Amino acid sequence: MKVVTSEEIKKLDELAINSGISEEILMENAGSAVFYFLKSKFGLLRKFLIFAGSGNNGGDAFTVARLLSSHNAEVTLFTVSDTTKLKGSALKNFELLKNYPVEVLEFTSINRVLLLAIKEADVIIDGIFGTGLNRPINGKIEELIVEINNSGKPVVAIDIPSGVSANTGEVLGVAIKANYTITMGLPKRGFFAYPGCDYVGKIIVNHITYPPEITHSKDISVEIKIIEPYTARPTDAHKGSLGKALFIAGSSHYTGAPYFNALSFLKGGGGISYLATTEYVSKIVSERSPEIVQIPLKENKNGAISSEDIGKIIEFSKNVDVVAIGSGLSIDEDTEQLVLNVIQNVQKPLIIDGDAITIISKYKEILKKRTFDTVLTPHIGEFSRLTGLPVNEIKKDKFSALFKAMKEIQHLIVLKGEYSLIGLNGNIYINTSGNPLLATAGSGDVLVGTIASSIARKGNTLEGTILGTYIHGLSGDLLANEFKEGVTALDILQNIPNAIRYYWEHYKELEGAFYERL
Repeated sequence: MKVVTSEEIKKLDELAINSGISEEILMENAGSAVFYFLKSKFGLLRKFLIFAGSGNNGGDAFTVARLLSSHNAEVTLFTVSDTTKLKGSALKNFELLKNYPVEVLEFTSINRVLLLAIKEADVIIDGIFGTGLNRPINGKIEELIVEINNSGKPVVAIDIPSGVSANTGEVLGVAIKANYTITMGLPKRGFFAYPGCDYVGKIIVNHITYPPEITHSKDISVEIKIIEPYTARPTDAHKGSLGKALFIAGSSHYTGAPYFNALSFLKGGGGISYLATTEYVSKIVSERSPEIVQIPLKENKNGAISSEDIGKIIEFSKNVDVVAIGSGLSIDEDTEQLVLNVIQNVQKPLIIDGDAITIISKYKEILKKRTFDTVLTPHIGEFSRLTGLPVNEIKKDKFSALFKAMKEIQHLIVLKGEYSLIGLNGNIYINTSGNPLLATAGSGDVLVGTIASSIARKGNTLEGTILGTYIHGLSGDLLANEFKEGVTALDILQNIPNAIRYYWEHYKELEGAFYERL
């Protein structure tokens, strides 16, 4: 499913209208989508309170009011903007309300009539501002939104919660905190960026009869892509046929990262997991997980992998399907030489994580010269070092930051966050699984191994990265059914097989759609 900006959805509306679908039809379809959701979710024996602005979002709200009233629901509607500014289909739908028993009032201030209406309402519908809002909300409308948010009543937003930027997720002064957002045409980028993602609630998409060539437009470069699971193990499967990975990770200070890397590859469906690390770390990991094949390496004075074994690592990499480097590696002259040599000489799909990202940030020309598939998995701080963009600038608009990074770095980037963004060749894929329980030490190391296993099993680096990222987040979602706190990287790792099973059974339901928290 494609994901759009406010400018893109405006263009899609114009394309739909030019194809013969009038604005009136689009507005009727939008209003019908909200009406049928309200009927299904809450029933019609409710008191519905609607707030409508002066744009097409207000026109949708007027349509909802008419449809509810025509089915004998009790409806009160407050106009929030000057109704003399209404035009086109919005004006027509406002005028039609004269024929229905809808109580239409003008919002002028926070007064007794308004507060009583909010108190008596069963459901509140937000149609104040749409995707075109680009200025902070203040004054009496700001006060109104605060009252709605404090009401404790279920709130349904039409297209987008008023006050949320459709492009970045920024809250423009104040915003409606919706329980449900019925979005029209396609979901908006701001739904998948903080803080906007905390305001949309459950997202329901309605295409309002856009032709498929519009909703699948190749001109839209952001999408949610659900990947088909890798094939089941054949009867004659053996460990070598299920993928082999080499993890170059760990140091005396970080003994957990290499363990999580290598074991999550096996938990994710890989066949053989090799760990190249110092002798000290190798002993610790082998005691915890004898399934991991150890490649003990010399250790330097800082407890990191010595550069003396670079040749051994490069030679061994020829025997595997995917290589990962950087988790818990530490940073010194030896590891710097190790990382640069691996990036230059490993001729297999390569995942670059953690300290290796910090190192390569100083030598991006070497990264640019690499011709084999490469995946970088930075958190926002590492992404800042990689791109030179300030963290605050990245947070303001992650999509623009990733688009900018892709122009310089011609490799696959997984920008980890509340919704991880996967970028390659000018396209961004939004990962919709995961929750804050994943914010724990070692979680990113599990992600590396899970991506590696999916790459090995799928035989495609982009698809494997999208799939592995989703499985990792899904493991956290399943754990969220049982726990509110206390989830560790080990829990996430051990739950990967459950996530794979669930995905295998339900991925067709997830394809092109959103799912509620499991």
